[in-house]
Amino acid sequence: MGSLLRPVDLVNQPLGFQERYKILQKLFTQLQKAYAHAKRTNVDLERLATRLEVHVAKTSLSGQSYKFNMSILLRDILKYKGDLSKVKINGRPLKGPKPNSSTGPIISTRSQAMEALKALILDVKALEKNGYIVEELQNVVDDDCEVQLYVPCLRCNTNFKKVDIMENTLCRFHPLKKIYNRETRCHHFPCCGETTNSVSFLRLGCKTSLHHVFRGESYSDLCKISKFSSTAHIDGVENVLSLDCEMAFTSLGYEMIRLTIVDFFTGETLFDHVIQPVGEIVDLNSDFSGVHEIDRTKCPTYREAIDMFLSEKLINKNSILIGHGLENDLNVMRIFHNKVIDTAVLYSKTKFKVSLKNLAFEFLSRKIQNGEHDSSQDAIATMDVVKVKIGVSPSQKIWE
Repeated sequence: MGSLLRPVDLVNQPLGFQERYKILQKLFTQLQKAYAHAKRTNVDLERLATRLEVHVAKTSLSGQSYKFNMSILLRDILKYKGDLSKVKINGRPLKGPKPNSSTGPIISTRSQAMEALKALILDVKALEKNGYIVEELQNVVDDDCEVQLYVPCLRCNTNFKKVDIMENTLCRFHPLKKIYNRETRCHHFPCCGETTNSVSFLRLGCKTSLHHVFRGESYSDLCKISKFSSTAHIDGVENVLSLDCEMAFTSLGYEMIRLTIVDFFTGETLFDHVIQPVGEIVDLNSDFSGVHEIDRTKCPTYREAIDMFLSEKLINKNSILIGHGLENDLNVMRIFHNKVIDTAVLYSKTKFKVSLKNLAFEFLSRKIQNGEHDSSQDAIATMDVVKVKIGVSPSQKIWE
């Protein structure tokens, strides 16, 4: 059985990984039987099985309902000979792709792709709702606003003095976010397996650091590191760019330390640099950022990087920017831009947003972020998810 066959991780899991994996294997076997005489590769069937299973997992309210719904799906796949349009889950038609159906009109020209992409751009209301800092709403920053002396540590939630951030202390935390298990009705930490109900000392954290860290969220907080730059006054070519940042904790908060920009139409990496932050480094966050050191003799400063990527041929007022949770990237880049496609918003149906890791696996059958993050890998994956969304092959590089 192919290595692509594994359940997609969810914020709320209806069952444990092993049970979902066994059921997913059964689903794959049923699909093989249903499409035995069709020209369907195992990779196609693995991808289809994964998408069907995660759909049922998301729409099932408990482990029991998940098992029941999956039993209906397993039965009806053979009953209707693979015609998924006839299968119903919870009384509703299954929203799964038909084996040989087309997702829409074939896109082969650059102008067709641009038209499809422009339809995905978030409007101002959607930008505000999803945490983007919109330029026209941030005309004035109150320099006399109250200075926040104490801030909560982003990792352990301990209140500490900002001015003491470089002094050694003990910060105990979990590096991975807790996940709610609907079967056990409690949260657990995937980094160490501890639960919030545990009486073990490790429930407080399985990792320690010598420093607390914080992250400014408001516009005024972000401007204390650097003022925002607007792309509205930068003339340039109309382009589509996928980007991703890696961030680190500094004495001033949360800053960009690497930026990758990839061209949508050619797949060419146009910009990929490790960048010196403005503040003093507290933690490079290497387990997630993938950045282990910053050579100040070779890496551009933040201001030098701004001058490089805000330009006629890179990010300008005519650019469409693609990213996943792009508000975070634009905030650490300190730029205003209003032509944004965000895959985190594009595929969110509830208050919980699907991770890029899960989107890449579900739509591209691609495993990413298995260890340290790589901004280049993430930028390409985000771009390819959007290509699939508009009906373009991720490998397409030639346009009419």
